[in-house]
Amino acid sequence: MHAVVDGGVIPGLLERLQAGQSVGWDCLQRGALKPEAAAQAAYIVELQPEADLTRWLLGEACTAFEGWGVLMTSNRPLLAMREHSRDLAEVRTPEGRRRPWRWWDPELLALLLPGLAPSQLDAFFAAGQQLVCPAAKRWTWWQRLNGVLDSQARERVN
Repeated sequence: MHAVVDGGVIPGLLERLQAGQSVGWDCLQRGALKPEAAAQAAYIVELQPEADLTRWLLGEACTAFEGWGVLMTSNRPLLAMREHSRDLAEVRTPEGRRRPWRWWDPELLALLLPGLAPSQLDAFFAAGQQLVCPAAKRWTWWQRLNGVLDSQARERVN
């Protein structure tokens, strides 16, 4: 399981990652970043079931930092998921300019996903991938199931 975690929502995220709280992680922005930008950037993180960071994200962070990012289930390795996430994080304007887009924002996902064409949904969801938007009270699951977008909201169990 992987998570895309927004450093602009969680203060001190980069320091947590650098302290070794995850076995694998990388920034979604390409290239070297200034410290201020790195602190605000989004990161893809490989989550381990019993790791401190996993417990913290799924527990305290869900209530303290609403909209911190998404969870992704996939059989793909971290680097493949990083590239997929990076591709999604950049859109082109009608003039052809590239612009960053924070696709992992749960509010944006709820607005965007239902309006995508089947080919766009195929591009959005990696092979076998599900997205989970964790929150303090209700989590939303998104997946492409039998060619159809499926969304389920479930109450959070403590």
